[in-house]
Amino acid sequence: MTAMLLAFALLAQDTVDNPEYKGWAPFKPGSSVTYKLERNGAPQEGTQKSTLKSVSETEAVIETEIVQKGAAVGKPFERKIPAKVPAEKQGKVLKTGEEEIEVAGKKMTCAWKEIDSANPSRPGTMKVWISDEIPGKGARIELTGASGGKSVMIASEWEKK
Repeated sequence: MTAMLLAFALLAQDTVDNPEYKGWAPFKPGSSVTYKLERNGAPQEGTQKSTLKSVSETEAVIETEIVQKGAAVGKPFERKIPAKVPAEKQGKVLKTGEEEIEVAGKKMTCAWKEIDSANPSRPGTMKVWISDEIPGKGARIELTGASGGKSVMIASEWEKK
């Protein structure tokens, strides 16, 4: 029994704060952010809207709706974002900085992080510009695959509750 308790204690030590959870935790349910999408430099005809459904000490639940050419793509789906994640699933921060970017038609100074993916099935990097004004805190998110393809999400509107 003692060995089992020790094993659980060691597992708990191997978790770290989840930055995605920390981006949603300060906001109240109903807060949302809508992103415009680009793929390899070309704007896509669509948006992705994420709305905070609930938040607790252990997880945040967001609902995401994707719209293309004015119509919903499938049904909105919910995703649970845990407050803690296994340390080995955390990507390695490659670079950090601060930069002024245009978001939703206005200039914002954002901290940014470039992160190496910790997911072997989706190798590549992610660069995130962070703003405390935006639910989820992602002002701009760039995903670059190992083959060089790039997907970009830029916050176009948001609502804080």
